Amino acid sequence: MSAAPPRLVLDTNVWLDLFVFADARCAAIAAALAEGRVQVPISRRCLDELRAVVDYPKWDGLIADRPAVVARVAAATELVEVAPDPSLPRCRDRDDQKFIELAVASGARWLVSKDKAVLKLARRLRQRGCEVLRPEQWPGTDGPPA
Repeated sequence: MSAAPPRLVLDTNVWLDLFVFADARCAAIAAALAEGRVQVPISRRCLDELRAVVDYPKWDGLIADRPAVVARVAAATELVEVAPDPSLPRCRDRDDQKFIELAVASGARWLVSKDKAVLKLARRLRQRGCEVLRPEQWPGTDGPPA
């Protein structure tokens, strides 16, 4: 029996980089998703944020089929229930706390973000078994944690 693939949490901007902008810095993550080498949990709050963000007027003309972006993320992820955890490190940006909660509650090995407030929690989340890093720093499933 093989072990379950490691868990990887992506924040909203990384999802956009993957599925809207095809950012080359996310190529390793895109390949791992396509090949089923990672499990990607998502919470209702994270999915709701994505839905709201793709509806921003600034994306008019850039995102032709907004529901398709959300559907693609939903299809690539596993919806998990996450309760707020007051014992977790607090993110300066309260809107990003949901990603911290999701990563720890789901047992994610990695939390991938470009957000400075999230990245500043790297050392504290490493103590909880989760590496916080930028998309281009992700070592892939075969590499050691960053």
